[in-house]
Amino acid sequence: MRCVRWRPERNSVSLENPGHESDTVETQKARSYCSRVLQRQPTAFHANIQSCTPCHLEHRGQTARPTEMDHATLARIGLRQMEKSSEGARTQAVQIKNWLEQTNHVALSGAKLQRDERALNCVTCHQTKDRHVGLFGSDCSQCHTTDKWTITEFRHPSAASQSCAQCHQAPPSHYMEQFHMVSMRVAGQEHADVRQCFLCHQTTSWNDIKGVGWYKHP
Repeated sequence: MRCVRWRPERNSVSLENPGHESDTVETQKARSYCSRVLQRQPTAFHANIQSCTPCHLEHRGQTARPTEMDHATLARIGLRQMEKSSEGARTQAVQIKNWLEQTNHVALSGAKLQRDERALNCVTCHQTKDRHVGLFGSDCSQCHTTDKWTITEFRHPSAASQSCAQCHQAPPSHYMEQFHMVSMRVAGQEHADVRQCFLCHQTTSWNDIKGVGWYKHP
């Protein structure tokens, strides 16, 4: 494969062939970085993308980030690659395009997404970053958009709510002896159940402990 190398002094990228006899130490370091990028789930898709320019544009000034993500472009690249692949992949690409066309003006669960973005499977890249640990399923587009994770319309339930466990899962430490020896004693709730978040925590922050204030385990 060819490796993309970002040149900040030129605000551009260059493609280099691995194993070329003219490799310099700087080039080898850049290629090593690319290898690490391909091993990470959120960026591993670069191994199959054969075109850099649809996403990494040049001459955008010194402040533009070369890593700015365009999900719609990614979806179009994926569909083009499927059309050049096996017969089964080509058939699937046609089905996806037909579905996108048919639902273009239909309010779906991911209605906040752009038309082409609906073709993407969010968990392919974002599964390891799921803060909901699977509690809300795998269709991120039901709540989130591709430009930010925060949800403007979200309103946390009342601070008096006792149904925290419907959305929140306790950290691993709460299933260990540390929960009984440290956490429960600090909060003064020595008979608390791990699912009773409301007995110890405030809704302002997990580290804001009732009757104690801001506390972080040493």
